[in-house]
Amino acid sequence: MFMSGIAKLDALLNRKKQRFVCRDTGWPEPGPKQHIAYIKHVVQPPAPASVLAVLLKRLRAVPQLAAFYERYGSVRLYCDTVGSDSAFYIADPDDWASLKAGFRTWLELLSPDEEEELLPDWVDNYIVIGEVPYSGNYFLVPLSGEVTGHVFEFEHDGFEFIDRGKNFDAFLDYVSTVNASLIEDILCHTRYSDGETETQWLAQEYQFDA
Repeated sequence: MFMSGIAKLDALLNRKKQRFVCRDTGWPEPGPKQHIAYIKHVVQPPAPASVLAVLLKRLRAVPQLAAFYERYGSVRLYCDTVGSDSAFYIADPDDWASLKAGFRTWLELLSPDEEEELLPDWVDNYIVIGEVPYSGNYFLVPLSGEVTGHVFEFEHDGFEFIDRGKNFDAFLDYVSTVNASLIEDILCHTRYSDGETETQWLAQEYQFDA
């Protein structure tokens, strides 16, 4: 049965006792111990009607993104219930400007030749709608050109623009479908805490109660 990205997000948000079975980040090899990290998702309500109307007008070129903000103000996913880490943040539009400023600090490191080589054509007309917290990675949506409405993850390590969805619905499908590939992405940047030791725990397996 087909489920839209927003339906998959709703299903994720409504599951009970969600958790990751984690291993530690022992060096040079992970240790044998495991930790169960209970997780939550933090959702904020949509903006007031007057503010939302202005935002929706701005997002006419990306209607699926507009539909998301009619339903939610922001969503923070796979949050540690002990520590402060989370895996994905789809931002409140009030945060877009600061996120864009954070992204652009990476562009300032480029020479003119590197800009020509590394930056996509649409980088002069886009919004930054979210981030992978504490990673330096950002989610960008082009507002013009052939890839209008796609969601790209800027991966600063390698200066890559990874297409995470041909539209916002596909992006929601990506962040809401907890499979081996998504867990691999999460453990690259997100660390979970046990509240008792300094161990940084990495997600390995996702579980929840029916």
